[in-house]
Amino acid sequence: MIRWEIDESARNRRGRAWYVIMILTGGSLLIYAVASANFLFALLVLMFALVIYLTSLRRQETVTVEMSPDGITIAKDFYPYREIRRFWFVYEPPEVKNLYLDFKAVTKSLMTLPLIDQNPNQIRQLLGQYLPEDFNEDEEPFLDFLGRILKL
Repeated sequence: MIRWEIDESARNRRGRAWYVIMILTGGSLLIYAVASANFLFALLVLMFALVIYLTSLRRQETVTVEMSPDGITIAKDFYPYREIRRFWFVYEPPEVKNLYLDFKAVTKSLMTLPLIDQNPNQIRQLLGQYLPEDFNEDEEPFLDFLGRILKL
């Protein structure tokens, strides 16, 4: 059994410059949306800003990831191995140390688990007994990359 704790969502260290750039970018997009009478776009910009603001106020919770012969438990959610199609690692310390789980169900999205200080070889050995590893995947998904770069 392998167990470690991760943050519920990624914690981004945002400095004053990040907030200034985002306010200027959001304000510019809002001005453009109103000037072009694209009020739906203006509403989307405002909603995006509100979501970023509310998530920055929210206290981060830590959750436990537990891998056992039966499956993977994340917080209180259990995922048996029969529901997971494949797994792979993107391990480029110190920026990226993630385990990716791809589910068989179309309704479940790709799951990213930060490895923190876990040894990927131990996890590979355990998961390899139950799931196929995808060696063709060697880069983080574009949206994960974009979120990490933009600190979203």
